[in-house]
Amino acid sequence: MEVFGRKMISRVREALSKAKLSSEGLVFCCFVGVFLTMPIGTSPPIIFGVLGVFIWLVSGMVFRVKPLFKQSWLWPVIPFAILPWLGLIYTPDPWGFGIDYAGKTYYWLFCLALASLSFKNIELRWLIEAFLLGLAVNACVGIMQFAGVIAPKQGWFSGLTRGYNTLTVYLVLGILICAFYFREAEEQKKRFGLIVLMMLYFFHLIIMEGRAGYLTFILLFPFMIKTLFRKVSMWEIALVCVLIVGGMSFSPVVKKRIELTVSQLKYHMSAAPDKAWGREYTVHQDRFYMWKGAIQLFLENPLIGVGTGGYSASLKETRDSDDPVIAHPHNNILYMATSYGMIGIVLFIWLFWELLRNGWKEKNTLVGHLVLCAALVLFLNGLFNTTILDAGTVLLLTLVVGLQRASAGFSGRLQPDCALA
Repeated sequence: MEVFGRKMISRVREALSKAKLSSEGLVFCCFVGVFLTMPIGTSPPIIFGVLGVFIWLVSGMVFRVKPLFKQSWLWPVIPFAILPWLGLIYTPDPWGFGIDYAGKTYYWLFCLALASLSFKNIELRWLIEAFLLGLAVNACVGIMQFAGVIAPKQGWFSGLTRGYNTLTVYLVLGILICAFYFREAEEQKKRFGLIVLMMLYFFHLIIMEGRAGYLTFILLFPFMIKTLFRKVSMWEIALVCVLIVGGMSFSPVVKKRIELTVSQLKYHMSAAPDKAWGREYTVHQDRFYMWKGAIQLFLENPLIGVGTGGYSASLKETRDSDDPVIAHPHNNILYMATSYGMIGIVLFIWLFWELLRNGWKEKNTLVGHLVLCAALVLFLNGLFNTTILDAGTVLLLTLVVGLQRASAGFSGRLQPDCALA
């Protein structure tokens, strides 16, 4: 087996040499493919990512990881990737949700492979603009579904992908990135194109059913306005926020989701005290049930939690046996608290603190703005969804963590290129 592995590595290197293609160029192309296909599904970006990691391994680029251990952004990544495997030791469900969640730690290989690139010699903007392009293509398909030209995907106007939770995260992030490009652009044609792109993403957002996506957008809208216009006052931001929220309510999909939310809250306000706000399972906003159960489990296991994937089985033991199976609590902090106790909470805060701190330091550069915005979107949306666990959003998280390596503070570059092609 070892001899076979060596022969394969030798053949791959020989093929790369004959084709006169650098391994770094191939890895970069693979990650361009990852960013391009992220908005249209899970399988295509994973295939590109796995291919990139394979080339990274067999070409010897993996040895570039060693110097990265001296950089602060990598320190929380290591325990974040190891902890799910340690949690299998004491979880009540090691071969169910446990191994499934632990297996997702391979996404962190994408982080390391991306961070191993020499960002002095590649165009970082190609990755970001590939993401914006893929998001735009998918949004166009979603709008055609809304118009009745194309059949919806499982009842949703989600374009080429399924579901809406991950996609709404991508759409909000895409709007924030376009805001930065708009501010830096000097040509009126580019500014007009970016406004059109933001409107396209916004329209796709409001024809989706993701209430967490709506709320994430509303909470970050003032930041977007401040990015677009640096000298705008707080009163002006507040006025625009009121207008945009009012505009969103004209969407029949948004209106329907608002009415549903109001009716669900009314149920809990009028229900018996021993039944409301998650004390028993109900279809009237089941997240209250998930969150209350997670808090209960954390209080019973405050130090190390119930282990990787142990939330579902542990919740079943404490609640009615007829209640449905809940995979995770739909909240990042509660997931880490329930699974790994205080250790998990500290690790989660550490990882996101690094992202926010490093992004804020270079918020006026393209890579810094991307890191900061992605951290904010994932954190805020993660109050209602487990973004560190869902395939599409954990993929985004690992890539953004790796892109911290491209910032001036870690790569030695003076200024990342932020010109829009």
